[in-house]
Amino acid sequence: MSTTAPEEINVLELTLHDQLVGYLAGFKNGRNLLTIADEFKGNPQRPTFSLITHPKFPNSTKVMAEPWARSQRLHPSL
Repeated sequence: MSTTAPEEINVLELTLHDQLVGYLAGFKNGRNLLTIADEFKGNPQRPTFSLITHPKFPNSTKVMAEPWARSQRLHPSL
């Protein structure tokens, strides 16, 4: 039997101009994970979420292929 409590995760749905961009998951330990939605990645007319996700940015497909993971706490108002 495990005595560790499950980790709390908060998820924020990200949209831009009514289009789903992806999800930002924030873990209590400070780890954050940004996952870009497939429909956003596959849309050559997608709005600019970030310059590196712009369709004309070199390697934008590669940049968005895997979730972005960081261990940096976000401001609590986000």
